[in-house]
Amino acid sequence: MKLYLGEATSIVFKTFPYIFLRFLVYGAFAIGFLVYLGVVYLIAEALAGLHEHARLFVWVLALGASYPLIRLAQEYLLYLVKAGHLAVITELIMHGSLPQGVSQTTWGKEAVKKRFASTSALFLVDRLVAGVIRTLNGVMWRITSFFGVIPGVAALTKIGTTVLHFSLTYVDEAILARNFLRKDESIWESAQTGLVLYAQAWREILKTALVLGAISMIFLPVLFLLLLGPFLAAGYAFPSIKFLFVLAAIFGAYVIKAAFLDPWMLTNMILTYVRTTEGMAVNPEWNDKLASMSKKFRKLQEKTSTVAPVGETVVAS
Repeated sequence: MKLYLGEATSIVFKTFPYIFLRFLVYGAFAIGFLVYLGVVYLIAEALAGLHEHARLFVWVLALGASYPLIRLAQEYLLYLVKAGHLAVITELIMHGSLPQGVSQTTWGKEAVKKRFASTSALFLVDRLVAGVIRTLNGVMWRITSFFGVIPGVAALTKIGTTVLHFSLTYVDEAILARNFLRKDESIWESAQTGLVLYAQAWREILKTALVLGAISMIFLPVLFLLLLGPFLAAGYAFPSIKFLFVLAAIFGAYVIKAAFLDPWMLTNMILTYVRTTEGMAVNPEWNDKLASMSKKFRKLQEKTSTVAPVGETVVAS
């Protein structure tokens, strides 16, 4: 296993405009949600005297109503921020620089628009790839569960599966990055081939993914604990809403991770994926194996066989 720590750090530093954009967008989202929760708290307290379950009703209604908005924001962020940053990172990995005369964020946004016809197309590809990876993870879990009778192995397997869960988002986005590497393929064909190559080289890629997943699992709670002290100190001035300061520490840790750590982890994962699968021929047997395992992979195959030629508009259905 090889981690490209220095190279990944150098590449990520070159994408500072996107790092700053991520910090602003995720920070604004976190602040907006905290304000929303604060308003919900005030409404719940104001209505508490009407009925003994009024508080609970307000919170359930408010959190339920916020879910579709969060999903919409997630799709929007994926399209405008994460995918654009992914395109820039991929370009820097392959060519070392971006074209002159255009801002980095503009270039990334245009690269995504040029490659994907719509937000829905990008989101569908991402969902299908993530679904196939989850299926592969499930197959691995079933295989390793046979060793659960050995003392200590079951616990280690569960820990490994948890770490793997945290790392799969980086594998997913590394495969999505292939769309910006192979512009001669349709978005569906690129995703399909990317998954097959991942399946063929899963051992080496998964070693890196597990290390990155472990770093992610450790980083977030440690950062939360570092932020919790100052936020709790500030919360003593407002004891009735101290819980909001705890949430602010959680959101603050998430924003810092999403803006600074995740791009570095992703760059490591893309470098590992690209270097491991470079020159690797697609084994048709893995196409059949993945098709037998995953309905979402069969969906990709269907899209690949019916898609318009590269360069024509592709519309997700």
